[in-house]
Amino acid sequence: MASAKPIRFIGNYDYSSEGKFLFEILCQLRNMGCGRIVTKTEWSRKWPNEPSYIRIVKARPEMDPWQQRGSVFGEWVFRGKNLGIYEFSKNLNRSDWKLVPKLEEEKLINNKNSMENIVFPKTFPLPPLQLHLSKKFAQKTGQSFNEKNLRSSLKLSIDPQFKMIEKFIEQKDTKIGRNIYEECDKESILKLYGDMLPTKVEAWNIGEAYVKRRFTIDPNV
Repeated sequence: MASAKPIRFIGNYDYSSEGKFLFEILCQLRNMGCGRIVTKTEWSRKWPNEPSYIRIVKARPEMDPWQQRGSVFGEWVFRGKNLGIYEFSKNLNRSDWKLVPKLEEEKLINNKNSMENIVFPKTFPLPPLQLHLSKKFAQKTGQSFNEKNLRSSLKLSIDPQFKMIEKFIEQKDTKIGRNIYEECDKESILKLYGDMLPTKVEAWNIGEAYVKRRFTIDPNV
């Protein structure tokens, strides 16, 4: 009897899978864990010095066999910033939740470390090609070209995963550089991803690589 092919894992260890499902924890607590504090392995690993946790206010499980579906309402503190009451009903199928013991709750709550506001410039310098074309167009139409035309207003597009901290992202007049990358605060942007960059673990079957052509080649052509 042929044995199954071994599985080769490519990538880093999935650190966000250390824990339990959220409803797996809450269903074992009195009153569905109302008043208790839970946290995620991802938060504690990415930002170990800034407290991130949820104080459960209300939980409504759908009582599915896998305890992965339902809605949870809680007071969310993310990286030391109190975001208010949030509803968590998506992405509850990750087993990275942990219950904070009551003896450790006071230490977590009294941790005053918090994230700093993320600052982006209000304007950005136009790229060289666009500047060249703008100068030629102004010269052709007889318009004046001054220093104000060297820059354009910057409109931020916030990634959905950072929408909850949108009020802590502000725009100011920053130092003038040759491009937008020199004017942004790189350290504060990198801190959005924490001490551990996001990774994805995939399973690959062992086997030689091959090319599968989508179209056959006619030898007469």
